[in-house]
Amino acid sequence: MLGDWIRLWERREMAKAGVAGLILILFASLTVAGAQQTAGTPAPPPGGTASQANSTAAPNAIPGTETGDYIVSPEDLLEVNVMDVPEVTRAYRVSSNGFLTLPLLPQPIAAAGNTLGQLSHLIAAKFREAGMLNNAEVTVALRETRLHTVLVSGEVRRPQTYTVYGPTRLLDLIGQAGGLADEAGDEAVITRGPAGVRADLAEATQPEAISAAATGQSFTVNIRMLMQTGDDKSNILLYPGDRVTVQRAALVYVLGAVLHPGGYVLNEAHREVTVLKALAMAGDVTYVAKKQRITLLRRNPNLPGEKRDEIPVNYKAMVKGQVADVKMKPDDILYVPESNAIKAWHTSINAMVSSAALAAPGLIIYH
Repeated sequence: MLGDWIRLWERREMAKAGVAGLILILFASLTVAGAQQTAGTPAPPPGGTASQANSTAAPNAIPGTETGDYIVSPEDLLEVNVMDVPEVTRAYRVSSNGFLTLPLLPQPIAAAGNTLGQLSHLIAAKFREAGMLNNAEVTVALRETRLHTVLVSGEVRRPQTYTVYGPTRLLDLIGQAGGLADEAGDEAVITRGPAGVRADLAEATQPEAISAAATGQSFTVNIRMLMQTGDDKSNILLYPGDRVTVQRAALVYVLGAVLHPGGYVLNEAHREVTVLKALAMAGDVTYVAKKQRITLLRRNPNLPGEKRDEIPVNYKAMVKGQVADVKMKPDDILYVPESNAIKAWHTSINAMVSSAALAAPGLIIYH
């Protein structure tokens, strides 16, 4: 009986020793891990804090640019955060010559060429030099840059800059811009940035190059035909820094005694617009039109100011096919005058009908 009790006591003591050993092993592991983590944490730079060394991303910052490695460029949009100074904390646009203007500072800061982290320290130093903030904590993040955007302007529904992180097809950008506006013409002008120029030069050396015309600094694409056909060869790649300008369509104007006076677009659908076609698009002449006096007004570069040549239009002969239908040119004005006599007669008839209707409310009028 005594032997059994001794053996039970020995087993309990061995179990206690095992638990203590396990605790010692876990404590040693945690100590080593803590030392490794402390050794791997970089020390704050002299004269600054860790928050100044690494630019914190703003809510709208471009992903991947919050580490401070990005080099600031002219026309960048930067989010500047000065701790505890809300009057200064907001977005600022770097000027075209690379300077950043901040309130409270007497002079602009040369921002271009600095990393985001360097610019953070530079802004803090400028505040100290101005005697404004002795311990300013500044962070800078990138919100928008032409190096990662393509500008789509002209006759699109949402002209603005669009963020891209690599080659993007022209139709994809036009789609993001809401498509073509009503007054868009047939052509879009592509202006290459540095990345696009390098890509075009590399592409031109290959036999299967997309387009030989795409090797210059600026070139045009028939955007309406591209939207109709979806041709891959015309659907060129755009690169960050490129610009797309959709040209405005040429217009012809039909004014005067027509049903729908105004300007009419000359695009792919209405390339060959003649006088009779223009009148048809405007809903044709009205009942008060003076058809024998219709005139085509065409700009003449030899005439001063806004003076135009006056070209008589033989409307009746055109309708009968006795004379050729005149082809209209961009910016032409087709003017259809009113006949004062017919207009006055029609006005008097309307007045008589109105008087009769007032005098006899029960009068039935047949149409």
